[in-house]
This record gives sequence, structure tokens and C-alpha cells, in this order.
Amino acid sequence: MDLVTYERLIHTDNSARKFLLGFCWKNHQRFCPRCRHRKLYPLSSGRRRCARCKYTFHDFTRRFLNIGNLSPQEWLRVIKLFELEVPQAVIASQTGLAPNTVAKALNTIRLAIAAQALDATQLYEVGLGTALLKSHAQTPPEHKGPGWPPVFGLVEQGGMAFLDILPDLNVESIIHFKRNFRLRTASLGSVVYTDRFSPYLSLLVSGPQEIWRDWQGNPVTHRDKGLTVDATQQFWRFAKERLRRYRGIAPERFPLYLKELEFRYNRRGTDIFEEVAKLLCTFVPDLG
Repeated sequence: MDLVTYERLIHTDNSARKFLLGFCWKNHQRFCPRCRHRKLYPLSSGRRRCARCKYTFHDFTRRFLNIGNLSPQEWLRVIKLFELEVPQAVIASQTGLAPNTVAKALNTIRLAIAAQALDATQLYEVGLGTALLKSHAQTPPEHKGPGWPPVFGLVEQGGMAFLDILPDLNVESIIHFKRNFRLRTASLGSVVYTDRFSPYLSLLVSGPQEIWRDWQGNPVTHRDKGLTVDATQQFWRFAKERLRRYRGIAPERFPLYLKELEFRYNRRGTDIFEEVAKLLCTFVPDLG
């Protein structure tokens, strides 16, 4: 989006709201977010009430856009700065928003991106689902189940990258493959990645360091050199540069950052502003 068009969109809160509403309601046709009934009653507050289930809602109810209490203008500013990969602290200073508000907004964008991924259902099962259902969680909840921390497999094909969550693998699996089958591993901060593991170019996982420090009495180190993914793969070069900027990623956030990187890489060289706005205007998945 060119700068003149963007400035026109954020000129007033009303113009920003009109832009976002275009993604929320096809042909401006409202319906109840709960039961999808189209017969609605307008209320003096500006909200609407469903004639069937009596649910009261406004235009952004149950959408990602409704998380964080940002105005339409503020959302468009955050989206533009997110598109430009501006650091979180700089976004706060440039927009005048509180750092915690910016953190929640960026996390919401990443949740919206993850929700459209092909493996979204599996992501919910390892903890993201609870965050989506609560709709106000700043970070996904810590999850201690057997699938935590989740392992992802990287595939590149036709210039596209896909990071699939692998529910049948865990940290113990990687240690087993390393010790018994000499699977080479390396690390980038808290992120551990492996050499080729067919059909995947690499397995990736992020977990607390204590997971590796004392495994059955012996530490597990990740210092191998010459991994295939380091030498030849475009996505990992793209991802490593950005992961370093974050200066550490909590394991609970790692799936969201991976899905953001997958999203950005597969749209590199294109304008993602409108697509991110469109994703924020989708409904938070009903996982109940």
C-alpha cells in the first residue's frame, strides 16, 4: 500500500473503521456472530441484538480486532509498523501506546496468523487454543502436557516454506535420535534445530534450558557444524536473521513466531498490510 493511500485510511478514526469494516461484513450484510441469524434489532447504544438468540454485539465482537481495546486508527498504525518489522519498543514510542498494549496487539496479530495455518487445530491442542478462547490472553498459557514443548518440521518446496507441528515427536525424541542415530543438532538461543530428518529439512523446538542440561544424568549439547539447513536452505537464513533480533523467545511464544516467519517468508516481496488487516477481522475460532 502506498503512503498516500495509507494516510487517507488513517486520516480519521471513521475512515480507519470503514476500511476494517469492509473486511468484517461481506456486502455490508450483518449477522449474529453466535448463531449466524440475519434478523437483527438496532439498539440505541449502536449495538445490535439477534432476534433468534438475543445475543448483543457490535461490529467487531468475537473478532481478533476486538482484543486489546485499540481504536481502528491505532490498529492500522500497529499493522503498518508490524509489516515493516519495526521493533516492539519503537512501535510503542512511535504510536504513544503503552508497551504492554503493543505487546498484546502484536501477539494478537500472530494469533490471527496462526489461526489460518493448515495445522492450526494441532497448534490449539498444545496450548494456543486456550489463549484464543480467552480472547484477552497476552501470551499463550504455559503448557506442561506430553506434547510440550512442540516440535516442528521444516519443508521447503517451490519457493515456499511450511512448518508443520509434529505431535508424535517431543524433546525426548530428538535426544533419542541424537544419541542413538547421530542426528546432528545446533542451537540459536533457546531454539534447537536439527540436520535433515526425512522428509523434513530440519526439526525445530524451543524449550527451557534445563530440559537439556541434565537428561538422565548427562547434559545434551547442540554444537554440531555443517547442518544441511544452515548451508543451503533459503527459509532458515531468512528466519535466523529475524530470530536473533528478538533476543530470546519464550517457549510459549515460539509457535506464534514460527507461524509469523512462515507467513512472511511465503509472502516476501509483497504487501502484507491488507492481508494482516483481513486476518484481524476474522472471527476468533470457536474451540468450545
